[in-house]
Amino acid sequence: MPENITSVQLAIAQENLNTHVMLEASHIASRVGFDWRPTADAPNTYASLKSAYEIAMRSKLPLPVSNENSSRVIFANPEGNYAYRFMHDMAHVEMGLSFSSADEFELARRLMCRLERAGYGPDTLEWKLYQADAIGQVIHYALTKRYVGDQLQFALDCIMHGLECGIFLEVERQRGN
Repeated sequence: MPENITSVQLAIAQENLNTHVMLEASHIASRVGFDWRPTADAPNTYASLKSAYEIAMRSKLPLPVSNENSSRVIFANPEGNYAYRFMHDMAHVEMGLSFSSADEFELARRLMCRLERAGYGPDTLEWKLYQADAIGQVIHYALTKRYVGDQLQFALDCIMHGLECGIFLEVERQRGN
């Protein structure tokens, strides 16, 4: 763990982020009448996400969200990551943002703004973790077309060494696999 972030600070920030995404996702679920279901066969294209969304809107069955790479995340537990993915996927459809790198970046910024409105500004550990996760992963994927495996390590590397170096370290980890 980075030397200037204690395990207690990290745990508190992860719990705060968990609470934030669970509340946001719950508000969305209440508004639309369905929630989410973690699965390995979640939509992986914009077209398939829009189709799954339309089915969920009609049937009120949960929207499938990816359960991949959720063992080490910036949230307190994998359930927080699933709630974030629901929030993220719902924003894609409701804002009309595709899976292009430019749209993913715009979506990440909009989710960052929601976090800031919830009281977690750029000086907080919560914001730094969220930025690395949301913005950092968009840039990483745009460069490599691969998802980050250990999202927590990636975020901590980005915080400790800067976004560019954190992305580079993840590229190097993936080269080793």
